[in-house]
Amino acid sequence: MSHHEEENFEFIPVVTEGDEKLLDEALSQVFSYISTDGPVWRTVAQRQRMVRDERKSHVVVRRSGRTVGAVGWQQGQTPGYFVLSISSSHDEAWTARLVEAAVGEAVSLLTRSSEAKRVELLVPAYSEALLEYLTQGAYFEIEGILRNRFFIDGEYWPAVICCANLAEFRTGKRREPSDRRELLAALRKKTLEDLTAAHDGSSWLV
Repeated sequence: MSHHEEENFEFIPVVTEGDEKLLDEALSQVFSYISTDGPVWRTVAQRQRMVRDERKSHVVVRRSGRTVGAVGWQQGQTPGYFVLSISSSHDEAWTARLVEAAVGEAVSLLTRSSEAKRVELLVPAYSEALLEYLTQGAYFEIEGILRNRFFIDGEYWPAVICCANLAEFRTGKRREPSDRRELLAALRKKTLEDLTAAHDGSSWLV
């Protein structure tokens, strides 16, 4: 268990039956703008399969004593390849700082227990907290855009495919303002039409 007392964050690796109940709570949100699986509807049976899936590990995320979600990782077929996922049960609690702390905790546990070569994260383009996290830190490299990957509020949205810069997780480097502007400019250039089709574009302002 890890605590960030100054911000009242708590991260609980799922290893006991009690932890599994917290994880089930974290996966129970019907509709989320944070979850990297999109606005999914999970039945009790589906959640239980996820909780008991031995191929996947989770860290429950709590803030101010409340379960607000979880970060999970699953190994792919290729040795050293992992995929991260973020699930939210309380979107209002998720800020870029909480994303940074939660993903950092998950990657730390992953790299301490497994030999990781490539760690991927798929970020919905409508998730402002996740996009802010990507642009504030140098923890992930943007590799491309997947068009029409998510559907929410009657609109198709792209996803940003990212690969973890594992060395930066060890140093905790944050982007300088000029680096953020360059990254945002590159994203705009790649998918300007897609990323502004269903909102006012304010998420992409520096």
